[in-house]
Amino acid sequence: MANTPKKENHVLSTILTLGGFFLGAFLITKLTHQETPDAPLSKESTAKKKEQKPEVKIEEKEIETEEKILGLNARQVNILKVVKEKGIVTPKDLQALAPDVSSRTLRRDMDVLAKEKYISQKGSTKSTFYKYIGR
Repeated sequence: MANTPKKENHVLSTILTLGGFFLGAFLITKLTHQETPDAPLSKESTAKKKEQKPEVKIEEKEIETEEKILGLNARQVNILKVVKEKGIVTPKDLQALAPDVSSRTLRRDMDVLAKEKYISQKGSTKSTFYKYIGR
């Protein structure tokens, strides 16, 4: 018995659907994993890396001690040390310091530091900056 047109259309539809699914999965993978250590960097990403300020490295033992003394988490201690070192930081500086953390979480961390009187917040919205005042 020969294939009927209805059956051929069903097979073709299934093939196209699966092809679309795999193409979408491939594109999503490509977009989320654009830069790998083996891949050459584009001109834009090279320029962005040059613009980024070097991250301040703090030893883990030092952070653990500070956490216990100050009652802050490791990220807050790290932020406090950077603010103390620079004197004044902006939200953009904080985002460069912790790019994997949301801006809302960083604002909450800064609110905790301000409440504990380690820093003061000046300005609002886009003109916000934080100043180290110590305790």
